[in-house]
Amino acid sequence: MTVRTMTIILACAALAACDGSTAPAGNAATAAAPDPMEAKIAALSEPLREVTFFRAINDADYTCQRIVNVVSRGRIEGKLSWAVECEQGAQYVIELQRGGIFHVSGVPKSARS
Repeated sequence: MTVRTMTIILACAALAACDGSTAPAGNAATAAAPDPMEAKIAALSEPLREVTFFRAINDADYTCQRIVNVVSRGRIEGKLSWAVECEQGAQYVIELQRGGIFHVSGVPKSARS
């Protein structure tokens, strides 16, 4: 990946982590409970995971013709996350929300050009 790609991915990850919420300390135990959907996503083969991310990107009204690179980014605010790059250069951060819902944020190529 280029320096520009990494900068955009890191910026997207930083923005995704800044949701401004102030969760009370009592919710820490609830947030720590594993989400069964995480295991289902982890069990998917790489092609099926890419199809899942492709659908999430398109369902979020972003453009992606084909996914060319997926990098796991660990957890952001306790949620599993991935950096996804599409064929035409668009880059997205996908977070798995509780219950199997994906939150997609990113920079389509047209917005960066």
